[in-house]
Amino acid sequence: MIRRTSPALTALATATALLLTACGGESSEGDEKIPGAGESSAEVSASPGEKAPTAADKLDRPEMKFPDDFKITFDWEKPSDPDGAAALGDAENYVKAIHYGIIKQDPESAAYKFYIEPMSQAHTYAKDQIQQYVDGGWSLMGELRNSNAKVKKGQAARTQVVTFCRDESKAFGKDIKTGKKVDGGGGDPNDSHYAVTLVMRESKSIDGYWKAVSIDGVKGAAECV
Repeated sequence: MIRRTSPALTALATATALLLTACGGESSEGDEKIPGAGESSAEVSASPGEKAPTAADKLDRPEMKFPDDFKITFDWEKPSDPDGAAALGDAENYVKAIHYGIIKQDPESAAYKFYIEPMSQAHTYAKDQIQQYVDGGWSLMGELRNSNAKVKKGQAARTQVVTFCRDESKAFGKDIKTGKKVDGGGGDPNDSHYAVTLVMRESKSIDGYWKAVSIDGVKGAAECV
């Protein structure tokens, strides 16, 4: 996210650009027990013409509030297919949760853990991204924009593949100690755009609850520039 060439920052290059290098990792077979799963402070009921609530609608999901100097936006419409819409919604939550962990400087944040399959590549990626920002003494500021989402059924059982574009051109690192922007060094504007692919898998025990299995990305992809 921060394009800077100072030698002192070389070790954090992957963190500053939020590079999406996937390993195609394995995920656990069982579903992790989620605190508050199946519980809610209010019952959810469907109005005439609306779809009936699922078990996922009653989950006690982690609250994520961002500071005024950082904004993450998702410019897309949910697909009409219920599975696709639910998978996209939780893919969005996973992306938000990673950045929430960075803001909170917490590599063990419960927010991203709510939206990952434990021990999956998506789990490792989220933790590593947050840890690198913590190690560098950086948070985030500006606006991170996500758009052009598409969802299709995955080849594996209970999976959906979510693709979207990420624009980091208006997002920057923030020095934790000073609160000031860590300025970028110019460079190729294509370095700010990524085509992201997320594989989501539905919980076996909670209908409509999707967790990230893997994440991958291509910098400067033509469809996102």
